Amino acid sequence: MGFMSLKKRTIGILGAGQLAQMTCQAGQALGFEMHVYAQRQDEPAAFVADRVWVGDLQDRERLAEFAQAVSIVTYDTELLPIESVRYIAQFTQAYPDPEILFVAQHRERERNFLQQCGIAMPRIAFVHSEQEAIAAVQAVGVPAVLKTAEQGYDGKGQRKITQSEEVVDAWHQLGELPCVLEEWLDTPLEMSVIVAGAQNGQILPYPVIDNEHRRHILHKSTVPSQLPADAQEQAQQIAIKIATELGLIGLLTVEMFYTKDGRVLVNELAPRPHNSGHHTQLSTATSQFEQLLRAVSGLDLGAVTAKPAAMINLLGDLFLTDNERVYQHVGFLDPQNHEENVYFYGKRAARVGRKLGHVIALGNSVNEASERAQRLYDHYAKQPEDVR
Repeated sequence: MGFMSLKKRTIGILGAGQLAQMTCQAGQALGFEMHVYAQRQDEPAAFVADRVWVGDLQDRERLAEFAQAVSIVTYDTELLPIESVRYIAQFTQAYPDPEILFVAQHRERERNFLQQCGIAMPRIAFVHSEQEAIAAVQAVGVPAVLKTAEQGYDGKGQRKITQSEEVVDAWHQLGELPCVLEEWLDTPLEMSVIVAGAQNGQILPYPVIDNEHRRHILHKSTVPSQLPADAQEQAQQIAIKIATELGLIGLLTVEMFYTKDGRVLVNELAPRPHNSGHHTQLSTATSQFEQLLRAVSGLDLGAVTAKPAAMINLLGDLFLTDNERVYQHVGFLDPQNHEENVYFYGKRAARVGRKLGHVIALGNSVNEASERAQRLYDHYAKQPEDVR
């Protein structure tokens, strides 16, 4: 096999977290050689990749070497220096398109794009100054949530506003950065749709996923969704429309709310595999990680029908006193068990709120899958839920 043939089977991932780790494993199962660009040698994907490139995300010489060694580059996060991603795209194919990352990594650009597409979302206003903060709260009302336009995830970079006069102080607390003020929805149900876009133009969504968050961090995801059928259909059509408008090649996760009055509203976009899609490792013939690689490499997209499943995150909170450090294991604890399992990312240290792994369980119903997943989770929970 010649050099070019070998290169065509080589895929690079910019970023080396747990999403990159699981994508590497899926790629190796498909016969790809998987490279990752990591900022440290001890990042999760570095434990499984065929080749690890360690370098700064602004190091153009190193980025060019990485890009020229692979035929395709994808990402495990949208929170990347956009100029570095655009630079890589000068040397190799980069999917999703860097301009999709440019939209998704900034809430104001994201919201403007959604408005242009006619996609429903919570009421919003943009904030760049004290004057705009005051005007925004008058337009949006209270309660509301002020979010930084960039670098926000798992509840970071957010302040809840319950009184109009709080908004200016909240903007100062967030560093006087560009922000989006968004209406506070009264206990909406949360869901996500992961959609794949192939090089041949095929757009294929996974089933709707129901999500439960705790302290702003995803706790549990289940399929099939328990939302009304028309809401699920609407959510999938929204995801398809967004993917089509973006010209998606790769994977896109659309996080949404289902409100008490029956509206489906888009929360945010993530052009990559998503925590809520981890259940696909056991529940579908094609995991989200394999689907990403199929989409970017020109392969046909795989089947997405899902068995009833539940996934629960394992956070560092559960392992702060674990002297055995079971979380340093990489991969499934029992690779032969395709009905219920525990997956760890191999991270070296446990910290509060840090994602160290997840449990997945299947069942004949979503309730049975949830019960089985809860039993797996409880094995690591040192205290009852109402005590923690």
